[in-house]
Amino acid sequence: MKLMEIVDYIKLEHTVFDLPFVFSGAVLASNGSYDYFKLILILVATTFARATAMSVNRIEGLKFDRINPRKKDWLLVSGKMKLGTAITLTIVFGTIFELSAYLLNTFVFLLSPIVLFMFVTDPFLKRITPWRHIYMGLTIGVGVLAGYLAITPVFPTTLPLYLIFFASSLWIAGFDMIYTIPDMEHDKTLGLRTVMTDFGIKRGLLLSNLIHGITFTFFLLLGFYLRSFFYFLSLIPISILIFYQHYIVNPDDPRSIKVSFQNSNTFIGFIFLIGLLLSVGTQAF
Repeated sequence: MKLMEIVDYIKLEHTVFDLPFVFSGAVLASNGSYDYFKLILILVATTFARATAMSVNRIEGLKFDRINPRKKDWLLVSGKMKLGTAITLTIVFGTIFELSAYLLNTFVFLLSPIVLFMFVTDPFLKRITPWRHIYMGLTIGVGVLAGYLAITPVFPTTLPLYLIFFASSLWIAGFDMIYTIPDMEHDKTLGLRTVMTDFGIKRGLLLSNLIHGITFTFFLLLGFYLRSFFYFLSLIPISILIFYQHYIVNPDDPRSIKVSFQNSNTFIGFIFLIGLLLSVGTQAF
């Protein structure tokens, strides 16, 4: 396998959705004094956690992906990657994730199987409930708590951390609802459930709007806690990007879904992290 094929298989670029929020947990725990070795370990753990999750998703969804024309060029579907190779890669990714967790601290290592459990169970929920989007969001939101625990291995009581946890979880859930639109008819045929298959596109988009409205409320509540000019300044482009990703969606144009999914959400996490870093740099918790 070529390296770029593996990068494409795990959609490495999607790590930009998780990483800023995982680091935000570490930022709160560090309180302005950073252990850069641990930050590197957090980067490695997050990257390979995402790789493990994506590989598990690809393997568990293979029989459905094979009959979806949109996915005909995916490595496993096209046969360019063998199932045995995918399983081997999953084990390697998971092992590196666990090793990184062990090097961070014992507490994180002991809790790490919970993350793997969520990765394995997440794809199955699409066969059971239309609300799998929320569960998938939580698998990302857990990373916020993990980032904190990687620095301070005790259960946190700081309110901002939980505001970020809920905001990031719902943000992921909201845009995942939009992302499923191109596959809606195939999902219906295969008995897979999303808010779009169960409630229709119009109500599904309204639900996504509502979820992102709640997301921004959590972001705003965090601002009232931080009382930082820099953080409130970061909320301006974040609010514009959240609005934009809904404004441009045209259910009949798959390209608009891709633009909504990638162009807006690629930047939201990093803008948030920069605002948080500047806020923490001017005050202590």
